[in-house]
Amino acid sequence: MENSFGQKEKVLETVGLSKKYGDMYAVKDVNMHIEKGDIYGFVGENGACKTTVIRLITGLAAPTEGTFYLFGEEKDKALRNRRVAGIVESVSLNKSMTALENLKYQCYICGLKKTDAELNEALGSVGLDPLAVSKRKVRNFSLGMRQRLGLASVIIRDPEFVLLDEPMNGLDPQGFIEMRETIKRLNEGGMTFLISSHILAELDRICNRIGFISGGSFVEETSVEELHRQSGKKIIMGFADAESAASAGSRLSNYPFAPSITLESDKLTIDGEQDVNQVIAAVVREEIRLTLFTEKDITLEDYYFEKVRR
Repeated sequence: MENSFGQKEKVLETVGLSKKYGDMYAVKDVNMHIEKGDIYGFVGENGACKTTVIRLITGLAAPTEGTFYLFGEEKDKALRNRRVAGIVESVSLNKSMTALENLKYQCYICGLKKTDAELNEALGSVGLDPLAVSKRKVRNFSLGMRQRLGLASVIIRDPEFVLLDEPMNGLDPQGFIEMRETIKRLNEGGMTFLISSHILAELDRICNRIGFISGGSFVEETSVEELHRQSGKKIIMGFADAESAASAGSRLSNYPFAPSITLESDKLTIDGEQDVNQVIAAVVREEIRLTLFTEKDITLEDYYFEKVRR
């Protein structure tokens, strides 16, 4: 959804969001931006306090400093908004009930009025066949099936924004694929997602934007497209100083690989699959003096750890 100025609607914005326990910050200065239609990946190591941030946004914990906005409404008012739902830490299901009975119980708790047909439709939308699971107790479900049932218990509230805390955790490859396709399908139907994980490769395959957190500090947010541009194969050339690097960049500007060159301080980086021999030939032809010439294949994890180190 776009406003009259052609901008996407902001679903979530956090401003200096922080949480202290005693004198210690668990989370500090989280500035996150999620727009309508995003599948936003929230990635950080175990113990990075991803869950704490989600607890703040869902009202399960109160921020010490800063604030947040959901659909343009601030904090307390935003938390009364029925457009938001989520699963924090783990899926809460009664394993002695069937899938349909669990959804009926969730409706009772939340004061929702849903017909069996509507609840079965919710099961189908997360990839659970209502007929196939009609008599099976949840205790006999695989972990992936329980995760999808948990997601069904969220979407019966008809939310526009869904927060999922480590939804892929513990899933086998098939369960991961099924959950990923379920989230994509719901996103195509209009839902916006915030999904946390400690595995960047998981989020890379499903998200369009990524936010990094480490040790409770928000590091960066970027598009997956930019993430891929910054990772991958690179040729890195080092120079005696920044002036020499800038001069070399100017002298290489007419070569076919020139559009892929970026300048940072005393280094030039050439992104993508490039012919190394052509680059070397150009350097020799232009009589450019180097202090470093190396090839790197930078993974998504390399990029993340470099950002964290900085």
